[in-house]
Amino acid sequence: MDTHLSPAEIESFYQNGYFAPLRVFSTQETRAYRGCLEELERRFADNPFKMRTDAHLIQRWAWDVVHDPRIVDPVSDVLGPNVLLWSLNWFIKEPRDQKIVTFHQDATYWGLEPHDVVTAWVALSDASEATGPMQFVSGSHLEEIRQHTDTFASNNLLSRGQAIEGDIDEQRVVSAPLQAGEMSLHHVRLIHGSQSNETDDRRIGMVLRYCATHVRQTKVEDTAVLVKGEDTYQHFELLPEPENEFGEIELARHADATRRMSLAIHSKDHQ
Repeated sequence: MDTHLSPAEIESFYQNGYFAPLRVFSTQETRAYRGCLEELERRFADNPFKMRTDAHLIQRWAWDVVHDPRIVDPVSDVLGPNVLLWSLNWFIKEPRDQKIVTFHQDATYWGLEPHDVVTAWVALSDASEATGPMQFVSGSHLEEIRQHTDTFASNNLLSRGQAIEGDIDEQRVVSAPLQAGEMSLHHVRLIHGSQSNETDDRRIGMVLRYCATHVRQTKVEDTAVLVKGEDTYQHFELLPEPENEFGEIELARHADATRRMSLAIHSKDHQ
């Protein structure tokens, strides 16, 4: 199986700032990974958000996913041969919960520079039009970074409820519905968002944030995982695979990594 993008697909990504859909997992694999996630949520029901973030540091199934060549090879086609995983996060909309994601650009608050950063958004449930799939403003990654307002709206899944100031050109907005087991790729500067889930099932997005090894974290001393090639820059503390699931060392490493990422994302709160 060829796990790489074609030259035409690579060119499409560079021009539009995204590419979708790409089939990653079979139906059986997707169900199994969803089961792993939901078992993790049940195990840590008191704080599932914290524990599912960077789950690859405490569970082998998630470690295998972030290294899967069906994901990493397309990412390396647009980032180059040496690739780090910065973080694993989730955008989950519960059935009819009215949660949204306002139009925003990730480059404004992650602290990663230069902007050789790509998000792989993997659907572990159907992300049909009715679920509020990803919407991209095509080509916006080639423009200047827009000003954002922090709304902190209660129905916004973003950490600060950040939203683009000014108007969005609706004629350039492209919806990217995905079937379970498919993924999209999008550039860190691309304007994107999504509407609410109007279905009776969860809309589960596994969000893998990759960067080229020359990228720096400008806000904090940060961590990452090498997923392909070699890292000659050493801008991040590279973390190893978990030897023992939920082991004491692994849990401590996970807590430290998620703390650092949170400090970077919420740095404006601490100024």
